[in-house]
Amino acid sequence: MHVEDSSSASAKLYTVLLILGIKQTLNGVYEITPDSGSAFFLRDEYLTCVSKERLLPVEGGLGGADSLFADESSLKPGMQGVFNEEESADILSAALVFSAERAAMTYLARAEHCRFMLKQKLLRKGIDKDSIEKSLDFLQRTGALDDVRFAGAWLRSRYIAHAEGRRKLEGELLKRGISKEDAKAALDEFFTDHSESELCKRAYKKCLRVHKDPSKIYSSLQRLGFSGQQIKKAMASS
Repeated sequence: MHVEDSSSASAKLYTVLLILGIKQTLNGVYEITPDSGSAFFLRDEYLTCVSKERLLPVEGGLGGADSLFADESSLKPGMQGVFNEEESADILSAALVFSAERAAMTYLARAEHCRFMLKQKLLRKGIDKDSIEKSLDFLQRTGALDDVRFAGAWLRSRYIAHAEGRRKLEGELLKRGISKEDAKAALDEFFTDHSESELCKRAYKKCLRVHKDPSKIYSSLQRLGFSGQQIKKAMASS
């Protein structure tokens, strides 16, 4: 709906959104019922120019016999439940970000994800990049999305079937979109519980099943991310 505000010719003074109903469903989350179209949800944290205090329905309703604004021509931006173009865009943008957040949480409920992986999945769903970035920022601030936690879970899972050195594991984490800083934090924690030297010995025993030539074994262990010193110790201990 568009109602021109005669006080200005600026497009930003056109009323484009009327809120007829609002209900808080979760902390910071509201269900908005506009004057036309379906109800939608938003998180007030995603608003940039509209304060949550302004998220109120049109006073007295709209079009009823007892409505304060029964005459739609009297509606002006700034009135309770009445929003101009810029404010309407802010509200609808917040709704899009919340929609991206809910899609992200659907994936996170199934399994840990890193930010990069989650972003790619949301892009494939056709969600716009700006909404994705804002929603993932929120999920990181609240701890629902944590790249260090994801990296730690990935390392523990990887450890079950693979024996690899820190250098190889760091490379694998970087391939998955983990930052060097987060990869380092996860690897530091992982190697407080697991000895890289013992992993090298384990990898050496696996290589012995395939290769007998020491030079080929050495090269294989290097590709698995172990240092020359670790490899020599593993080969000497057997």
